Amino acid sequence: MKKVGILAVLAVCMVPLLVAPGCKKGKQESRVESHMQEMLKRSFEESKKAVAVKVNGEPVTMYALLREMNAIGPQYLAAGAQKTPELDEKVRADALRNVIFQTLGVQEAKKRGMQVKPETLDENVKKAKAGFGSEDAYRKYLADNSMSDEEFRKSVEQDTLFEMIAAQEVDAKVAVTEAAVRQRYNKEKTALKDANHKQMTFEAAKGMIEQKLRAEASEKRMRAWEQELRKNAKIEIVDKKLETALANKKQK
Repeated sequence: MKKVGILAVLAVCMVPLLVAPGCKKGKQESRVESHMQEMLKRSFEESKKAVAVKVNGEPVTMYALLREMNAIGPQYLAAGAQKTPELDEKVRADALRNVIFQTLGVQEAKKRGMQVKPETLDENVKKAKAGFGSEDAYRKYLADNSMSDEEFRKSVEQDTLFEMIAAQEVDAKVAVTEAAVRQRYNKEKTALKDANHKQMTFEAAKGMIEQKLRAEASEKRMRAWEQELRKNAKIEIVDKKLETALANKKQK
């Protein structure tokens, strides 16, 4: 659940550009970093007031979008990928799609009367905090993202609601038959090797193949469900830069 802040990373990376050549590091650099962190904090606070998109009339803030960009961003910078304007635009467009999908899912869950039990929420918040490794790391995350304990709890509640509705609309509707597993095994068996580089038997490979097929089917069902939710939804992009990012992605 650790969401490393892209904006925070960018702020740190920009520090050397703000220090004149030949300047001594130390107190001056610390002051610059402190100033950048303060600017970042103000930006986060302002983003909580700015609306990025309205989903069936419900406003989704730029802050929510930035957090999603922070969450998915590292996936795009893997394997030494260089940060470019085009990559930023792709991250922005995919993050927007994700927050719209999650908002629609949570709205559907509430429409069906779903609620997160207090004890369930308490347990999920506890697990989420444990994911940071320590209380200090959790507090640093809150500070870096200009988030309160209550806002963190609300975020966990929204995630839980989405998981609850997804369990009904995705998990419960995905089935993998043994016939399908055997068919995939027959297709790929020559490439399936055990630790001794020998071809795996069907029984040995069965669990692995079933897991793979379930993941593929779940992804396909998830995308279909997303389209079902979007079909009659009213989605209004408020920030025009986001419209450009989405339009460019559709053209590619």
